[in-house]
Amino acid sequence: MKRLFLLSGLLLCTLFVFAQDTITEVYVYGARADLGVRSTQMSAIAIPVKSIKSVPALFGEVDVMKVLQKLPGVQSSGDGTAGIFVRGGNYDQNLITLDGSTLYNSEHLKGFVSAINADMVNNVVLYKGAFPARYGARLSGIVDIGIKEGDFEKMQGSVGVGMLSSKMQLEGPIWRGNTSFNIGVRASYFDAIVMPLLEKIYDNPKSLQPYTNMNFYDINAKLVHRFSNKDKLSAVFYLGKDINDSSPTESVQSYSSGNASYHNERSNKIENRWGNMVSSLFYTHNNGKSFRVNTNLSFSRYDYRLKNASQIDEMATDLNKPSKVLYKFKEDSYVVCNSDVSDIALATDFLLAKEKHNIRWGGKISLQHFGPVVDVFKDSYKKTVYGDTPVETTQFIDTLLGNSHNMQIISLYGEDDFEVGSNWKMNLGLRYSLYAVKGNMRHSVEPRLSVRYLINDKMAVKGSYTRMAQGLHLLSNSNLIMPSDIWVPVTKEIPLMTANQWALGYNYNIADGIYFSVEGYYKMMDNVMEYREGASYTRVNGDWQNQIVLGEGKAYGVEFLLEKSLENTTGWVGYTWSKSLRKFDSPDGIINGGKEFYAGNDRRHNLNIVISHTFNKHWKISGTWTYQSGRRGTIATTTIYGGKPDEFDAFGNPLSSSSHLFGEVSSRNPEKPIHLNKFLRYYTPKQRNGFILPNIHRLDLSLAYTTETTIGDMAISLDLCNIYNRMNISNVFIGYHNNETVLKGVCMLPFLPSLNIVLNF
Repeated sequence: MKRLFLLSGLLLCTLFVFAQDTITEVYVYGARADLGVRSTQMSAIAIPVKSIKSVPALFGEVDVMKVLQKLPGVQSSGDGTAGIFVRGGNYDQNLITLDGSTLYNSEHLKGFVSAINADMVNNVVLYKGAFPARYGARLSGIVDIGIKEGDFEKMQGSVGVGMLSSKMQLEGPIWRGNTSFNIGVRASYFDAIVMPLLEKIYDNPKSLQPYTNMNFYDINAKLVHRFSNKDKLSAVFYLGKDINDSSPTESVQSYSSGNASYHNERSNKIENRWGNMVSSLFYTHNNGKSFRVNTNLSFSRYDYRLKNASQIDEMATDLNKPSKVLYKFKEDSYVVCNSDVSDIALATDFLLAKEKHNIRWGGKISLQHFGPVVDVFKDSYKKTVYGDTPVETTQFIDTLLGNSHNMQIISLYGEDDFEVGSNWKMNLGLRYSLYAVKGNMRHSVEPRLSVRYLINDKMAVKGSYTRMAQGLHLLSNSNLIMPSDIWVPVTKEIPLMTANQWALGYNYNIADGIYFSVEGYYKMMDNVMEYREGASYTRVNGDWQNQIVLGEGKAYGVEFLLEKSLENTTGWVGYTWSKSLRKFDSPDGIINGGKEFYAGNDRRHNLNIVISHTFNKHWKISGTWTYQSGRRGTIATTTIYGGKPDEFDAFGNPLSSSSHLFGEVSSRNPEKPIHLNKFLRYYTPKQRNGFILPNIHRLDLSLAYTTETTIGDMAISLDLCNIYNRMNISNVFIGYHNNETVLKGVCMLPFLPSLNIVLNF
């Protein structure tokens, strides 16, 4: 598929050359290496944009990241969400780049849409292992996305309207043959169309409250100027914003019991917003076909904000004397979590192509700023009347926790892809990185080796070893009910994460356009970070470094891929069997009793079938069927009462008990039962990531019709999500049934049809 894609591009470039008088020679800038049988590269897949757009899309929104989820070795973060986990690694272990610049968050709408506009994409390559030395800074996956250049000769574009969003893309020349632009804009209206539709479908519309106010917009732009047929300058810009506020919840209760009248009011509101900004200036020089220099100056910023605010107003009065207050409690509180990352970098890459050697070397200098901040506020007042004696207590907390960090990184690398005889070929590389943080410097030496043995022209065996290092972490809790994520860097106390990965594979070109591969991998990870038992960044327990522990990770599996890329029927079948485990047994940081446990991204089976068939120039049909083992998470299943008698929180802390009899008696006073509100109440899980959601499977279909109009081609697509209405649970929440506390599941994606119209002009 990749070879055909490159040949088609070269053919179009050749035709363009013969049609112009001003340009006598054209070079293909940034062309990717061949990933087929003859290449040393393994554990990598190139996805043409045509294939991405042929996959059925949720709400008609073509999604690059969701297409990657359908490849072997890649797991989704949830049903219908755009986040990916690669070969047992965590979400933060993936590097996503737009023309070489880092994109820290690739999701919109709580993950149901990716932040990447497919109309602006030129090429996508996913690396799951055997990483070339030019890639670093992450342990598990590299998603290298190239942004499409604008047309240098004529104006063209597209306008699209769907159920979820509308979009516009426009490209063309500024200076014909020399300067071009390409710009794409998207804006959603989730709460205007999709949410009312879901409310009609859902059995319990209240479960949609966390999604009632979700919208996004993003802007992509690329400007390119050719100084000559050997030199060009590119400028890339991306801006994306999300609003994901939950609608306020309110509860008002009034009732009487005994001689007292009770009135309780509670309210809660969650505000969740984030945004990405990426910009870069990219210069490319080609000195003939054997030497190339790329230089990239980039700036990236990611900002995340989560605010949880609540109010409580409780009062009890004497029924006989309504003016007499027996009990009064008021509280205003909020917790604000902010996480911002800024990254400015300068990188240079050199490529020298010889007859039997492709030598590549370069370096990168970057400055990263991290600003994790937690702002906690609580103002409480409590009054209790014992007989005629009132007892009043107050509590006021206004705390701002956060330590900004700066980190400087210098990376140098070199690699050589060369032939050893007629059947053997190797890629030998080395990467060195220096991480400078306040009071400390950390070094990383990362060797890379890939070997290919060519059995014949159609079959090859490949093997690889890769060592990677990572200098930043994503503090992420594994709670399935309310997850939260905070980016933090390595510090004097927190070391680099490292990974060693081995892989062995077999590649076979069965026939023209039919390709088969199988790969097995084994990966060991050190200094993987997680919260301590019961810890959370939203609690005021001091520095975040005191709330985390470091441990080991292990992942292994087998991946199969059968792909057809020619003629009218294309697609692939991908299957992965895998395991992902973690172990935290250091004396100062034990999780799960020091025993090995499954990671939250552990999913045993992952099967995807993708098929697309073109009947003629008007009609096209495509479909996908997905089966995945249920994802894991941690949910408290056990209540523990501890501490000493009379040690309890007077301000209604949720960790304290309510007033119920313990069922036993105090040794100090055998005739008086112990009340539970005299103890602290703790919630604890039976096992870390011991809760497994049900397996998911889903069939999606898309039918597209294209016709010519006086303006241009119009494409109308009908996308049918979850054809047989499988109730796949994406998350859970605590509810009640028959006076018992239960977990209730939310299926975000029942059967959903969507219509999308795109006009290309």
